[in-house]
Amino acid sequence: MILLDSNLFIVDRFFPRDAVYPQNRVFIERLAELEATISVFMLVEICGVASFNLSTRELERWLYQFPVVHPVLVLDPFDLEGQSAADWVKAFLAGISDNIAQKMTFGDALILREAEAYRVDAVVTWNTKDFLQRTRIPVLTPTAYLDA
Repeated sequence: MILLDSNLFIVDRFFPRDAVYPQNRVFIERLAELEATISVFMLVEICGVASFNLSTRELERWLYQFPVVHPVLVLDPFDLEGQSAADWVKAFLAGISDNIAQKMTFGDALILREAEAYRVDAVVTWNTKDFLQRTRIPVLTPTAYLDA
């Protein structure tokens, strides 16, 4: 199972002139072959960015039917069930703060928390440098992942 960063979907939908767009498109076209996932947190981030450019109808489709738009599994926040809300929030904040203490942005800290909790095989992102020396999980660009 691989965890995808939001930047893959943002590049695909909104930045066709970006230098990585052709490689990104190849990866996006192969999603159905992969055991690809995104965190619900990344889905909300994607929709927040997309809200500036999508119609209300398309935005709702992304938010509530993203696996129809892209063949990925949307993961619930890790360990959500079986705990009180207060206990979950406490554990969530502890995991996020540990990552932020490693000089990570909130978004990257979220990705890393979910990746490590779900024990994914790899994180796929265009921002691999943001994860350098912060995790044992392989963090690869889409091109590097497909070449591996």
